Formats: sequence, structure tokens, C-alpha cells
Amino acid sequence: MTDLFAPNPYTIRNHRLFHLGNPIRFLRSPNQSADFAPRGIILHDTAGRLEKGHAVNWFLKAEARASAHLTIERDGSVTQQVGFDRRAWHAGKSHYRDMDNVNAFAFGIELVNVGKCVKLRDSHLQSWFKERYRDGADGLSFAFASSKAHGKGWWLDYTEAQLRTLTALCQVLIARYDLSFIAGHWEISPGRKIDPNPLFPLQNLRTTLFGEKDDQAGPLLMADANLRRWPSYHDNIIKVLAKGASIHIIRSGTYNALGHPEIWHLVEADGQQGWLHHSLVDLGG
Repeated sequence: MTDLFAPNPYTIRNHRLFHLGNPIRFLRSPNQSADFAPRGIILHDTAGRLEKGHAVNWFLKAEARASAHLTIERDGSVTQQVGFDRRAWHAGKSHYRDMDNVNAFAFGIELVNVGKCVKLRDSHLQSWFKERYRDGADGLSFAFASSKAHGKGWWLDYTEAQLRTLTALCQVLIARYDLSFIAGHWEISPGRKIDPNPLFPLQNLRTTLFGEKDDQAGPLLMADANLRRWPSYHDNIIKVLAKGASIHIIRSGTYNALGHPEIWHLVEADGQQGWLHHSLVDLGG
């Protein structure tokens, strides 16, 4: 994530975002309205092409009928398109904490990501909009994962730059507007939305921002497991973790530990980082 003790480079003045004292890029979306009383933050995937500016340009079009307060690119750069005193159109039909119409009380932050992909016979990963990607190419890392909320699929990870920027932005928004929650789109529109994807460290972010600890909401161990120094079955065990232990997934990848592709997760558990096989992890949701 980010260094919680380092000065936050972001500030807010007159409901606009600044970075190191300079205004960040603001491209006003026509898709917004008044009557906004912020209480929290909703996170989204753009579920579109990865080219920088693609999602931002879409939100500039009236026919999009959608917008977000902030969009974070893969390189961590951010664009604001709706003032923090205005309602962005990001949540759609939604419900959270006994209240409908989440647009009325939550900021919308978009993370550039392709959304769920399927694996083709030639090993390419194909998005819903038919763009093809290859795991490990162009700095992209995909992993297979499943949860009750997301179903099964191949997912693109989030970059460290995105997560650092997101954490800093959430911190400054929470402090300025006295916010009380952060949630994923899939939590406010269950069955209709599946973003952000299951590789996103949502519970870890909640703990960082609010000190919340909800073991049932995050990844858990399905059985006693050996935490390993690298993704293999050689003599590299760091420690044994007990069934039901809460873990934080740092990143995931495909490795040929037994001569065929397997999903492994680099995790942090009980103050120690190491690797776990995917079959040992319940991703929750």
C-alpha cells in the first residue's frame, strides 16, 4: 500500500484535488448532478481497454450516462471529473447500509482494469470486449480466482502504483469529508456487478484506512498450510499456518511447480510473507 507515516501528497481545496500543491488534471464530465452528501467511497473497475485516458474520455461523453469523481490509471496517475461537492453517476441501482441510491452519498473511484477474462486455447486471456492479452507480457499479470460474488475467471492484478495512489486518495477524502466506509461495487449491487475483481485487497485497505478487521470478509485458509519461500514444493517451508487463518494476498501468478501451470499467491499472514497454493485459499465474497 503506502507509508502511513509519510506526508500525504494530496490535498483538497474547494472540492478539487491537488498534488504537492498543484491542481491535478480536471476534465469535467457532463454526467453529474447536485444534492450530494458524502459518507463513503465506492471502488470500481473501468472494465475496459488499458490505454491511458480511455475511461476518462468515455466519461466525457453525455451518452455514457456514467462518471466517477476520480479515475486511477495503471501508472498511478489520477484524473478528477466531478467536484467533490457533486454527485457522480457511478453506482447505478444500488443499496448499502439500509440506504438506496448510493450515488447520493458515496464518492466513486475507478481503477483501470480489464475486468473478467477467459482463457483461450492458445493461452491468451480474452476480455469481454474481445481484446486479447498474455500473462507476463507488457508487464501484465493475470491469475485465476473465484468467489461467490465474482464467479470463476481470469483476472488482471492491480499495480503497486494504483494501490499507492488509491490509499493516499482515500486517506485525504476520509479526513476532509469525515467518511465512514469503503466498499466495492459488487457489495452495493450484488448479482449485477463484480468489480473490483477478487484480486483487489479490499479488506486490507479497509484495515489500513479504518482499522476494520473482519476475518470472514477476506481470504482465509481452507486447511493447515505450509507457507513457502517461493512457489514450489521443495524444502522451502517458512512456517505452518492453521486452518481458518486470515491472510492478505499481495499478488498472484501462474507457476509450473509440477510441470504444469498452477496458481500461487504471495501472501502476508501472521507478520510473515510467503507463498501458498491457490487450492488452500478461500477468497471469500
